[in-house]
Amino acid sequence: MVRPKKYTPPKNPHKERANQLCADVVKRKAEINMNWGEYRFPNLIDVDLKNRLEIMENKFNECRASVNYPVIIQNAEGMLRGLDTCEKNAKDRGHIELDGYIWSYYYKRNDTKFLIVCDDAYFAKAVAMSRNEKPEPVVVSLVEIFRLIPRDNWIFILNIKKEFPGSEVIEPTPQEEIDNMGPVSSFSV
Repeated sequence: MVRPKKYTPPKNPHKERANQLCADVVKRKAEINMNWGEYRFPNLIDVDLKNRLEIMENKFNECRASVNYPVIIQNAEGMLRGLDTCEKNAKDRGHIELDGYIWSYYYKRNDTKFLIVCDDAYFAKAVAMSRNEKPEPVVVSLVEIFRLIPRDNWIFILNIKKEFPGSEVIEPTPQEEIDNMGPVSSFSV
């Protein structure tokens, strides 16, 4: 006995194109974040352009949840053009892309932007880059950061990472949050 073939719906070219363009937008945003720094990039472009990009990004994210593929295609193409325009604007304004030796980091806890230098040979370049930015990020080298960690903590961290590969150091819980937490118990109150 021959089994009947399962029904497969016809391919929707709009759906495939929309999915590909959405993937292209995500890829392009990741490239920009790597090249410019995720929190750094919006501060490097013109304010009007930054606002327009934000509006476009909201429209794009909103339409992605729908199945209106022509609208998704239109917004995705607009996002790609917008990201290219913003990157060109940052370059035209004299800003320099990050390289593998200078990283951008945003520390949410105290609302501070950093340019972190891996090799001290790039410190002067990072300082020059920071002077072009508003607000100006703090420039630090990895050596400076390492100097802040006490020797005892290094030994502890190295032993933990040896025992538990892939473990990471996280933010300590503030004392105020601990005080407001109340008793911790497996029994309900």
